[in-house]
Amino acid sequence: MFDKAEDLLIEFVKLKEGKHLLKFRVDESFFVELGSMDVLKADVFVSVDIEKNVNLMQLHLELNGFMTVECHRCLVDLPLEIDSKYRLFVNLNSLENLDIEYSDDGSELVYLKSHEFELSIAKSVFESCFLALPILRNCDESDEKPCNQIMIQKLQSLIVESTNEVDSRWDKLKQIKNK
Repeated sequence: MFDKAEDLLIEFVKLKEGKHLLKFRVDESFFVELGSMDVLKADVFVSVDIEKNVNLMQLHLELNGFMTVECHRCLVDLPLEIDSKYRLFVNLNSLENLDIEYSDDGSELVYLKSHEFELSIAKSVFESCFLALPILRNCDESDEKPCNQIMIQKLQSLIVESTNEVDSRWDKLKQIKNK
């Protein structure tokens, strides 16, 4: 069964100090629910290793699976593998007014106020999945090369050859410069 964004809640007040392991599974409906129409299919397993202390929780997220998106060049369905790790530090019982701080090592620090009792990791999972995808998504990386050849031919027919004709006004200016 696939989890929805609302299912990716960690009720940390119910967790005892120590290590805990939570597992989730998300599909394309998870991404649609969070506002992305780019994902055509998905099956991503999310493993969350939690280490809870008195005032701090460390979450190690590991994401494995696949997402199917459109090729940026030929628009064919392109399945891409997801294999990503992400760290999230949660400061519990914080009096800080800050919501989120970022550090250079790829981890994120979240401050929770004393009246909060749960943490949603849906946005972190969503962003980690997209960050695991290549920026340019095309069939070149695929072993099978599932390119839509009709679309590729159409794109090649639209390529305009550039001519390097020099404007005659520049010739006049060059003559002035050379004097």
